[in-house]
Amino acid sequence: MKISRKLGLVILPLAVALAGCETVKKPETTEAAAPVQAASVDVYTASDKVIKGFRPFQLSEQQTIYVSPTPVITRDNLTTINHVRDNQGRTFIKLGLNPAGVDALSKVDKQYGYATTIGGQLASITGVKQGSDFLFMVRDDATADAIMKAVVPQQAAK
Repeated sequence: MKISRKLGLVILPLAVALAGCETVKKPETTEAAAPVQAASVDVYTASDKVIKGFRPFQLSEQQTIYVSPTPVITRDNLTTINHVRDNQGRTFIKLGLNPAGVDALSKVDKQYGYATTIGGQLASITGVKQGSDFLFMVRDDATADAIMKAVVPQQAAK
């Protein structure tokens, strides 16, 4: 399945909204502040066609995707997370996966795409498996940085 890039442009502003929420909640002192909770990371299989058992998710008035009820990849499957760019200047988040995560992705039927959520908010509908990594495209560097800070808040504190 190929989901058009236009859908990505519709969804990516949601990631920016997520980014804005995460960066506002910085404590003023580090001594008395409680540890910041790391955001969840979930990758679901998705389709632009109705699939029995998949949940509809309306992207716009004209477009709906259908998402698996359970994630294929969760935060427990991650070994690393990085912000990368391809040779065309597009911005991605690269998730390094443990063997269980690689195995789970290898079982996904080629007809499906992916929907990635960060902290329960849709961040991308553009994803690809590359070796033992999963990459999903985001709008720009600021969005990628905000996602990184939400997923790995201790990096933001340094």
